[in-house]
Amino acid sequence: MDIEFHDFKEHIHSIEWVASLPKGLLSDKIDIKYNTVTITKLEDGYQVYVGPKDLDLGGDGLIITLDKDFKLKDYEIERIDSPPH
Repeated sequence: MDIEFHDFKEHIHSIEWVASLPKGLLSDKIDIKYNTVTITKLEDGYQVYVGPKDLDLGGDGLIITLDKDFKLKDYEIERIDSPPH
């Protein structure tokens, strides 16, 4: 079984910001079988979102804000509850 990864090194000029996050919170490669990754250009930097691919299963999302030089400005962990069945 092949595992597909989103490798930040292939999509963002610098990944030093990953090391600025608390240890173990995020790696530079994300398994995209279970997670989704979006990178959005903002006026003054970038926003990176990593969260569960299937929102019906719930999980944790991570919203990361970087400045224009790819330095960590802020991050937020969001809890995504699965909808009631």
